[in-house]
Amino acid sequence: MPAITLVQAKRVGDRLKVNWKKVDLNQFRLGLRAELEHRDVTKGNLILTGKIVLAHLREFPDYYTRLKKMERGR
Repeated sequence: MPAITLVQAKRVGDRLKVNWKKVDLNQFRLGLRAELEHRDVTKGNLILTGKIVLAHLREFPDYYTRLKKMERGR
């Protein structure tokens, strides 16, 4: 997984005008890390990747924690 710091994640989220009262920064960071594995789709573009992350987090605010648990259970 690519390394994404909280500072980098915050910068991306700020550019996307994320409401940090509604979106957990660490979940957003986990999402960026997870979704960057799909570079073939996003070409590594952090803004596009951030939009994908936000779509998942709107559905489930803990989407990436759930995903991590599911992957461990395999």
